[in-house]
Amino acid sequence: MKTQEKDIKEIKSFFNSYSRTFSSIYSEDDKSRSIFDKLMDKLFRQAVYQRYAFTLEETAKDSIDSILDVGCGPGHHTIAFLNQGKTVTALDVADEMVELTKEKVSQLNKNDECEFIVSDYMEHEFDKKFDAIAVLGFFDYVSDPVTVLKKLIHDANKEIYISIPNESGILGLQRKIRYKLRNCPLYSYSKSFLIECLKEAGCYEYTEIRKASRGFFVVIRKELQER
Repeated sequence: MKTQEKDIKEIKSFFNSYSRTFSSIYSEDDKSRSIFDKLMDKLFRQAVYQRYAFTLEETAKDSIDSILDVGCGPGHHTIAFLNQGKTVTALDVADEMVELTKEKVSQLNKNDECEFIVSDYMEHEFDKKFDAIAVLGFFDYVSDPVTVLKKLIHDANKEIYISIPNESGILGLQRKIRYKLRNCPLYSYSKSFLIECLKEAGCYEYTEIRKASRGFFVVIRKELQER
């Protein structure tokens, strides 16, 4: 079995089993968190909240109408985009994650403004392009980032928002061990490797790289490509 195919199988299994626990990092609607969990969130998961804020700042623009949420997880970004008045396509390889997203969208009464897809992003062909694509907490599990970047550029009309992990030291080590114990692949990027990937994908010249907590926040602006 090819590395990527094996990765996808293990990622799907991991997130199906972890869906409600992962969702509770954002909100306790799906599962209550212990005092210890909340302390861990405060100490180690600021990157999750930071990329959420960065992305919503970008998608608030009137020029963004349609958004593809790649690796939508339990749907917190999808719900935020819908609340901004956007139309959203929520995609995840883990069906349990998509089910959680459906539940949240249904509670919001915005089913007509959201499409749900259970699929490996790299295997799915869309019949339309999107003003923006959000790819948050996704590249942590990507073994071939250049190929993914090229597909994202093809599927987006205007902008792409990507969180990139750059974890080292004790925090990076503990996360690698935790994921290894659950047979889930995990990848991390140095800034030099990230730049190399962006150049190989042909988008470095119109990309903004921001330093973020435990990584980078990348914005690819396709409109700059035309200038």
